[in-house]
Amino acid sequence: MSSTEISSLHADIEKPTAGAVLGADELTAEEETIMKSYLRKVDIRIALFLCLGYIGVFLNRGALVFGKVDGMEKHLGLKGTQYNTLMALFYPTFLVFQIPLNFVCRKIGARKHLPAMLLIAGTMSVGALGARNFQGMIAIRLLEGFAQAGFISSLYFTFGLWYPRRYLAPRLGFAMSSGAFAGIVHNLVNLGFAKIHTNKPTYAWQFQYLFVGLFAIVTGIYGAVVIRDYPDTAGFLRDEERELIGRLMSRNKLQASTDHKISGKQVIQGLTDWRLLAFMVLDFANNYAASSAGNWSPVILKSIGYSTSTTMALLLVPSAVGALVTVSSGLYIRKYGNIAFYQILFSLLSTVTVLIAVAGVRNNTARTVAVVLFPIFAGPACLVGPTWLNVNMRGVDKSAISNALAIIGTNFGVLSNSYAYLNTDAPRYIKGNSSNFGMFAVAIIIALVLQFSYKRENRKFAEQESAGGSETGFRNVY
Repeated sequence: MSSTEISSLHADIEKPTAGAVLGADELTAEEETIMKSYLRKVDIRIALFLCLGYIGVFLNRGALVFGKVDGMEKHLGLKGTQYNTLMALFYPTFLVFQIPLNFVCRKIGARKHLPAMLLIAGTMSVGALGARNFQGMIAIRLLEGFAQAGFISSLYFTFGLWYPRRYLAPRLGFAMSSGAFAGIVHNLVNLGFAKIHTNKPTYAWQFQYLFVGLFAIVTGIYGAVVIRDYPDTAGFLRDEERELIGRLMSRNKLQASTDHKISGKQVIQGLTDWRLLAFMVLDFANNYAASSAGNWSPVILKSIGYSTSTTMALLLVPSAVGALVTVSSGLYIRKYGNIAFYQILFSLLSTVTVLIAVAGVRNNTARTVAVVLFPIFAGPACLVGPTWLNVNMRGVDKSAISNALAIIGTNFGVLSNSYAYLNTDAPRYIKGNSSNFGMFAVAIIIALVLQFSYKRENRKFAEQESAGGSETGFRNVY
């Protein structure tokens, strides 16, 4: 495979200009009006559904986390590492079906695929009410992993079908911040459910599973009504809107064709692209750390001695602030493009919070401060990998493959974190907290390597152009 083929997976087809590093297309005043109308319609239908679906996925995933606080272990009679096993069992089916389901979405279209995945996930959550032991929850978790693989693996691909690169980063920021909004919803719901007595036939954790299941089902039904497969088949768009978006997307080779198939050769190209492998490692590190913050914060606060109500109230702060930081970061990256700097900054800030937790392991105040601050820095860093990958990529098929492979790295990170915090290490969880230091170091190193590589490639392109040669490459965002 030639260097041109490899670099094309991450090539930004537009030249960056001051204040618009993502390659903004120059539009006339009339075209700007058409584009605003297009974005308004697509934001309400496509982006809103994808964000609600992302919230549904994270509510579904987080139900087990908050279930531990709400008495699930006692109700199901879980012992030893069985809770950790349930957390980990989600990911085998998630990882196995990640790429195949991405191809299914590419073949049958997002309108059928994405709502179906949410309906399956929601049905499994509602089905958890019938679980009576560890074995009963195993099937639930495996099927949840299958459904969420189908939705998550196709989310970035679907965004890429509808938004030119100029408008993509902030929408990705909003979508990824939806995970933090899911944390807010979980905390508010648990504040109410915490008052339910656990000696009743129905436990608080079951009410939570019922809520998240119904949310996913309703969102899936909404998606089946509003979403369409491609802009050129969307009846809610005017002819001039379809013409303009088709022209802009085809300029970046992002226009999808319903009869084009993804080849095995493209998959091999993705697996042999060192930059894509670097993004997979970056996503692994970021999501391992974010899982430490998101999955274990309620458990650690409970181990300090806080009541369930106080724990949920304390976690509202990092959930709300983390959501705002993630949204702001999406806008920041779009405007300035200093993606490597953003990654390094938040890795360093996360390191400081974990240092507080480890150094102050015998001080409950220090541990509380660290637990509250950690999600604010570790969670938004997860925006880096998907945004950086997508703004430096052209071609809808390459987008589907690259995002599927990158998300595999993401979920290996979360899977590895499932056994980082064991009951035998309670209440201080020193091993789990300390394991994050390696993740921060890896994220910083990968960010520096990618930044150096992209800078060098851009300099090479600039030198070729200044020498009077024709433009042979595409400028990269770093």
